[in-house]
Amino acid sequence: MAKPFPVERTVGTSGANAPQTVSSPARGRRVLKMVTVAYSAALLNNVTVTTTLNAGAGAGYDTRLSGIDMLVGERWAGFIPEFPIPLSEGDSIDVVAPAGGAAVTSGVQIYTEPDGA
Repeated sequence: MAKPFPVERTVGTSGANAPQTVSSPARGRRVLKMVTVAYSAALLNNVTVTTTLNAGAGAGYDTRLSGIDMLVGERWAGFIPEFPIPLSEGDSIDVVAPAGGAAVTSGVQIYTEPDGA
């Protein structure tokens, strides 16, 4: 029998030419697997998409994990950690996708799975 697929996906979609922050739920022991960002059309300005560990221990422990520089004309980006990023109880992952310009929207997906899956 196949093992159930334990990956959880958190998504968010911005309004036109609007920045957005998408956060994974702050619950349970989990591991960050991947983050994807897709803009609805080619970017009209350069942006930096950031992925941050929002530590349940307090703001002094928050850690920026990734900054992806996207240039005019690009639409897609992804972040796959090189090593496991464990999330403790109360931790979350925050992804900030800046406004892409004019009528451009952004879609963010954060994939986590239970620690030990």
